[in-house]
Amino acid sequence: MLAFAVHADAQGAPPVPLGPDEVRVDLSRAAEVLEDPEGRLTFEEVRRSTAFRPGPASRGRSASAFWLRYELDNRSGRTSWWLDTGSRTLHEIDFFAVGPDGRMTHQSASANLPFGARPLPTLSFVFPVTLPANARSTLYLRFRSTSWMAASTAPVLWEPAAHQQEVAKERTQWLLYVGMALALALFNLLLYAALRETDYLVYVLSLFGTVWTISSAYGGFGAAYEMLWPDSPVFEQVAWIAPFLFVAVFSTLFYVRVTRMRAQFPHASRVVFAGACAFAVVVLVRVAIAGLQLPVPPKAQILLGVAGNLGFLLWVLSSVGVMAFLVAARNRQAQFLAVAVAPVALMATYQTVMRALGELPPVSWLLWTSMFEFVTMALLLADRFRQEREQRQTAQDALVAGLQRSERELEAKVQERTAQLEREQVRTRELLHNILPAQLAQELAETGAARPARHDSVSILFTDFSGFTQSVSMMPADRLVTELNEIFAAFDDIAEANGIEKIKTIGDAYMAAGGLPTPCERHAQRCVRAGLAMIEWMEKRNAHAPFKWQLRVGVHSGQVVAGVVGKRKYAYDVWGDSVNIASRMESAGEPGRVNISAYTYDLVRGEFECEYRGRVPVKGKGEVDMYFVVGPAAQAPS
Repeated sequence: MLAFAVHADAQGAPPVPLGPDEVRVDLSRAAEVLEDPEGRLTFEEVRRSTAFRPGPASRGRSASAFWLRYELDNRSGRTSWWLDTGSRTLHEIDFFAVGPDGRMTHQSASANLPFGARPLPTLSFVFPVTLPANARSTLYLRFRSTSWMAASTAPVLWEPAAHQQEVAKERTQWLLYVGMALALALFNLLLYAALRETDYLVYVLSLFGTVWTISSAYGGFGAAYEMLWPDSPVFEQVAWIAPFLFVAVFSTLFYVRVTRMRAQFPHASRVVFAGACAFAVVVLVRVAIAGLQLPVPPKAQILLGVAGNLGFLLWVLSSVGVMAFLVAARNRQAQFLAVAVAPVALMATYQTVMRALGELPPVSWLLWTSMFEFVTMALLLADRFRQEREQRQTAQDALVAGLQRSERELEAKVQERTAQLEREQVRTRELLHNILPAQLAQELAETGAARPARHDSVSILFTDFSGFTQSVSMMPADRLVTELNEIFAAFDDIAEANGIEKIKTIGDAYMAAGGLPTPCERHAQRCVRAGLAMIEWMEKRNAHAPFKWQLRVGVHSGQVVAGVVGKRKYAYDVWGDSVNIASRMESAGEPGRVNISAYTYDLVRGEFECEYRGRVPVKGKGEVDMYFVVGPAAQAPS
């Protein structure tokens, strides 16, 4: 920065007032402009010049140097200000500030210098300036484009804190944009890894090129230059231009692939690729010039700029024209693309035209129109995946239908045989469950065998009818069978209700057991309760039946072995001395009474009132303690 005395400035346009509440003053339309075609005028010559005229701050495609003059009247009481030029691509830019005392300060910046050489560490060229309070100052801004870039500025005078807030807001908006783009890219990369569908990868590359282009070429969002390569201004200039190649190549490739353009409309695909190639050639020339720092004559600067704009417009127009053709042909993917691309194409065209005219339009709309494009193209891929899946499903359904038609007769026979087999299996299971306990029937059905088991503590119940032999001799056979079937059916219900397992019937004898095949603690109580219920049922039946049956019930508890025997006719049976003793309890009992052994009595006393009979002689066992069950005890649990 230089400071030295100069003469008073020439009087020009009315001064721009800076009020007490001003934090941002747009100077784009308040400038007086002087064009220097040769770029050789000195500051003193410019200061004395009377050729300044009102005009816009941006001058469009031109190789001339331009001087902007501003008269400012600072009534804000604030002396510290920042002048944001709105440009970061110009190779020549100088700022002069002349105070009321005639002293001048000079600052300069250039896109050819490292980031650290900038007056302030900002992405666009920003100059700090001190404006004395309650006084007039004159500002001069000289800029010149020495490449194909437009000679464009958008000067704004900022209060420093307000400028920093605006930059933070723009960066937040950019970070949100990049974050959303990154989420879409990761999601589609996962889809590519899972499905191995190239279109998802091309989509990600197209997205990457667009984000890089908007972030770098349109407005300088982000801080790659500042953070990654601050000492490489040449690389930064290449990075402004190179991403357009990604956009031209991968966006075009994506459009052609998803619409199946090359297969269905080969001529249309050639038109789109021709437009993309024309644009790519111009971009490659620009990359080479920037990377090699080749000198560009003034006329060539303008031609390169115009060629770049025309190449871009040719690519956009060719893509839009072909897209319109495909939409008219009712190509569903083209319809999606038309919705996706139209907003961003219009916005990019508007941006290009405005820059060619020397304006610096805001880029926030371009951010969100491109995000709309990304989301819509992702929906396009999802819709196409759904369509392809439906087509595959339709083809598969047609194939299945054909096979079904050709095999319908065979299938009908198989179904008929299967139904017959299932009916037989159901009948077999029902018969098996009627013969065997459910647990053993299931085991026998699954394995073909039922393992025998030793049960250490069960109760065996026997019933018999007194005088049965005499009754048989006096009763018709069919009536006898009917009587026994009715009685034993009732006994089956009583056994099931009390949780004991029917074992078998032998003539007029009925045998059941408690505590098997599934062990339980109250097997004796269950058998005694079942015996009392059977006697009670017989008494009720005898009250109205012509034939009176006298039932004896015996119960004994102990150890048995249980299992399934038989090859063609299965039978579940129990063996052991406890079975013989239980039979003796029944035969030694009296009609209408439940006779139990001392062992069973030990298990049920306290729950049933019992009458001790003493030691009763039993065949093969000597004398055995026996008890008659009178009924449930007064305080016995249910």
